[in-house]
Amino acid sequence: MEIQPSQFTNSSTAPEIAIALLEIRYANTKNKNTVKILNKIINEVNLTDKEIDEILIENNENNKVFTEKILKIIEKYKDDTTSTIARIIGKHCNRESIQNVKKRREIRRKITLNLLKKENILSKTKNEQRICLILDNYSVHKSAFIKEIALYLNITLIYILPYSPHLNPIEQIWRQMKREIKRYYLESKEFLKELTIKTYNKSILGTKVYDKWFETFIPKVW
Repeated sequence: MEIQPSQFTNSSTAPEIAIALLEIRYANTKNKNTVKILNKIINEVNLTDKEIDEILIENNENNKVFTEKILKIIEKYKDDTTSTIARIIGKHCNRESIQNVKKRREIRRKITLNLLKKENILSKTKNEQRICLILDNYSVHKSAFIKEIALYLNITLIYILPYSPHLNPIEQIWRQMKREIKRYYLESKEFLKELTIKTYNKSILGTKVYDKWFETFIPKVW
């Protein structure tokens, strides 16, 4: 199935990649009701930083509990150096901070999975044509969270072998594009942007580099 363009993020974190998968499924779904549900999910998981702050503040320990834990730490490590106590208290403060990156990503992961379960999206996407998505071996691509999201969305993830860019058909497109673009004098960023889009479209429409790859790999997972 041809993958239609989606609003890919510049970030490579698991929550952002999950949104990209949702957008791919959304762009390649025929059932109008399922499209509406996917659109709703995408809007709800695209939380602003302020909304994440509010969720974390609501879930954080109250001042009394936090203070009690700090006092227990001081008592427990009273025979250690001041720097040791400060380091341990600092770690605890960092865990509770609303700026903690791991906590912020975990909130996004939980919200995404909860919405998919709440909307029973698996029962809806299984009736859609399956999507095969080619990925490299970046650790986030192979995480349990991303694999679970893909399962819900009826997307099969295909991982190319490590250090084997020749197995990725897009690499052949990049090669063709570079060969074409280097012939031009790049007078501005705008010119380069327009030329890149034009060259990409020309390469995609005018090449068959993916045919052999498709015949070799897709039947094994389809």
